[in-house]
Amino acid sequence: MKQKQQKQSIRSEVEETKSPGKLQVFFMLIFVPLLFLIFISLIVLSILDFNIVEKAEEAGISIPFISGDEEVLEAPENPEKRIVSLQAQIEEKDVYITQLEQEMVSLEDENDLLIEGQEKLQAEIERLQAEREAAGREFAEVVSVYEDMKGKEAAPIIMDLNDEDAIRILSSLSAEMVAEIFSAMPSAEAARYTELISSRTQ
Repeated sequence: MKQKQQKQSIRSEVEETKSPGKLQVFFMLIFVPLLFLIFISLIVLSILDFNIVEKAEEAGISIPFISGDEEVLEAPENPEKRIVSLQAQIEEKDVYITQLEQEMVSLEDENDLLIEGQEKLQAEIERLQAEREAAGREFAEVVSVYEDMKGKEAAPIIMDLNDEDAIRILSSLSAEMVAEIFSAMPSAEAARYTELISSRTQ
């Protein structure tokens, strides 16, 4: 009887060791075929030129252990080198600022010279305008004097003037006064002055 019980216990132990566990069943029936299926799918997708990593990134899904562009943490820069670099940049900026300041001073000097030249030209223009106005007033007074004279009095004075001054005065007088002066002149002189006036007005 004891032998029979021992045989049964030995048989049950052998059966327990032979029967697969639940974990072994899961690996054999689910995990391994699933892993094989994923592997085959990846091969097929790569043959079809389908980038699953890009599509996953577009969809906002991050795939672990697969990364296209891994972020590389840069080692912090040496502080001494950074300070030297910054000092070099500061010196370079200082040199550029000094150049700009020199250019600005040079432009200010040129501007002062231009302003001084402009002021001189303006003063010369004003002086010439004043002289022209004075000459115009003086000439108007001379013309008014001739207007007040009689023709026989003005004719000999006109003939004593140079042709340029005589033509200017005759051109400024009224037509009646010019006719009166011409009538008091010799006919040859009257004809000459008439020709000079007509050629000037053309």
